[in-house]
Amino acid sequence: MIAKCGKLAIAACILNAEARSIIRVDRGNIYNNLKFSDAASTWFNALFQLLSENCQLNGLRSRLRKVAIISFNYDRCVEHFLHAAIKSYYDVSADVAAELLADLAIYHPYGTVGQLPWSKAASTVDYGGKPNSRELLDLANRLRTFTEGTDEEASDVIEIRQTMLSAERSVFLGFAFHPLNMELLYGPSATVPAERDDRVYATALGLSESNVDVIVSELSMMARIVRENITLRRDLAASQLLRDYWRSLSVRS
Repeated sequence: MIAKCGKLAIAACILNAEARSIIRVDRGNIYNNLKFSDAASTWFNALFQLLSENCQLNGLRSRLRKVAIISFNYDRCVEHFLHAAIKSYYDVSADVAAELLADLAIYHPYGTVGQLPWSKAASTVDYGGKPNSRELLDLANRLRTFTEGTDEEASDVIEIRQTMLSAERSVFLGFAFHPLNMELLYGPSATVPAERDDRVYATALGLSESNVDVIVSELSMMARIVRENITLRRDLAASQLLRDYWRSLSVRS
């Protein structure tokens, strides 16, 4: 009962936060669109620029298939923004944008507060929506605790670990590197294959030098990645990291 009450509170808070966010669209007028100028400094904008750089519409599907996003948040900010960005940048309908976005693997190991309307799922809730009490209870049941998130039969943990271990480049944005979440991503270190030559880029804004050194060591051990290939920046926020390492992170069709 306590866990259910906690999930109800989380679901309500997440939807309220979505409603107050700078990327929410006022649905009071069908002609209203996302104000991309308000999000110009966010990492959502930087990510979309990486995905769409020198990419025509007919090449976007192939490019999106090369990328995966793992979000430990319950909100739908990434999906919401990318759908609006594809629709606006390529001047396509909401349905076409949704079809294209389906080629981008997005995992939420701890669940979300529901599917967005353009997903055409059986049950949806608008970004920043206001569900009634029965709908809120249903949304709360979609959220997972850590134990539930690592349950191989009830989550995407197997696909997530396969994705992380096959990635040539990994980017961590605003990630706290909590040991439990690290294990969720990579599994027990004993199950990881021989040392890999992949690259890791990450924000560690505000962390001390000694803490960053420990995180690099732990990441190198758990992911079996050469330590010298791990870049943690204590001085960069998420959007700036994507811009400073633009050439290294470019996605090609």
